[in-house]
Amino acid sequence: MLRIDNQMKFSEYTNLYDVVVPKDNILRRIKENIDFSFVNEMLKKSYCINFGRPAKEPEMMFKILFLKRMYDLSDASLIENIGYNMSYKCFLNIDPEDKTVDSSLLTKFRKTRITEDILEDMLTETIKQAIEKGLIKSTAIIVDATHSESKTYAKTPTQILRSATKELRKQIYKNDIELADKFPEKPLDTADLNQEIEYSKKLVENLKEQLIKTDNEKTRKLFNKVNELLENDKIKEIQSAVDEDAKMGYKSETNNFFGYKSHIAMTEERLITGIEVTSGEAPDGKYLNKLVNKSKNNGINITEVLGDMAYSGKENLKLMKEQNIKVLSKLSPYIMNGNRTKNKDFEFIKDACMYKCPAGHLSIKKTINGTYNKSNKNKYNTKSLTYFFDIEKCKNCHKKEGCYNGSKSKTFSIALNEEITTEQKEFQESDYFRERIKQRYMIEAKNAEMKQAHGLHKCKYVGLFGMQNQIYFTAFVVNVKRMIKLIDKKVS
Repeated sequence: MLRIDNQMKFSEYTNLYDVVVPKDNILRRIKENIDFSFVNEMLKKSYCINFGRPAKEPEMMFKILFLKRMYDLSDASLIENIGYNMSYKCFLNIDPEDKTVDSSLLTKFRKTRITEDILEDMLTETIKQAIEKGLIKSTAIIVDATHSESKTYAKTPTQILRSATKELRKQIYKNDIELADKFPEKPLDTADLNQEIEYSKKLVENLKEQLIKTDNEKTRKLFNKVNELLENDKIKEIQSAVDEDAKMGYKSETNNFFGYKSHIAMTEERLITGIEVTSGEAPDGKYLNKLVNKSKNNGINITEVLGDMAYSGKENLKLMKEQNIKVLSKLSPYIMNGNRTKNKDFEFIKDACMYKCPAGHLSIKKTINGTYNKSNKNKYNTKSLTYFFDIEKCKNCHKKEGCYNGSKSKTFSIALNEEITTEQKEFQESDYFRERIKQRYMIEAKNAEMKQAHGLHKCKYVGLFGMQNQIYFTAFVVNVKRMIKLIDKKVS
């Protein structure tokens, strides 16, 4: 039950805050300048108004999560700190002698009260307050993506499925030993995924009749888990037994990571205005239009977008031109693609300067073919880029049907279209472009701040929504910190 307690409280120790918490303390400055009361109305729909035990005030719980991301603390450490840290208590608007909440309540609030639309509303609120305070003057956004490592380790689908069936067999040996006679012959340790899937399907089929009726809950859960992995070949897409949403991404041609990407838009005042969270393999440029639309919805008037080469693709240039938005992003021959051959699901990975196939494998080399037709500028050029993939991976790929036909090499080519990017190329060579593009460093500094000071380098939770929760609260924190700096600057 949601009950906001507006009754005045008196404590003989309240004056302690004026003694032990300096006026320039960052949390005190945030409390005095940022209105958090929007949280109560925003979260009202997450509570039952009339029934149940009275809930802790949403605003206070929200502020506790704010402190968690502000100082990158675990739930237990955070609650312990609130117990004796006077600046924390002052920020939370509780009396010095008040007890704090239990860490389990914090977990429940995060998992059951915070939803995806609330995270968006939360970011919108910071931008709304910044606009009302006159802190945003620029009409440009800077875009970039930053990665976060999963809290779990990547595994091959074969390892995941093998581990699941092993756990099921162990549980049956422990509680239903008579069913062990129904186990099919295990494949060798060197077995590939298809052999492991075939074995698992036989195991499920042999045990299905008995285990559907079993009273042992743990056995039934393990059986259902194996079943789910086999359903529609789901196992072929999973790279972690714990964090199924995380995927392998690339920081460079030879350096990869397992986790997620946060695609971010930021004003020149260094306030984050749009966020899109994806698994690690997603290409950066694909999300430019979404970031622009989110920033517009949050009240930002956009005339320019600054970004790296990932955002200079033909589709992005076209979409931004339709919205009268200049793109300050250097062209790359690997991005200004014209007609792609065959499969359109191949995606360019900017950090590696290579293409990724639908199965997630990165090309291993590229060559340039053909020549430009310089004699007639009205004709398309015939120059193309051809990317080569590891043929051994293609032979054993679960997505090879319709992609790999057994040939001696697997390639993917794009035709480079000079005409379609002439306008952007001329703009790129202007003095204005050269000066404005220098401002792109701001978002790299912002990404570094979120990683180094607020723990964004690693996922704190499991799953895509857990990553969304982390980045949105982190963005809220850095936005509020920046607003305080801008307010101080405006006053001085």
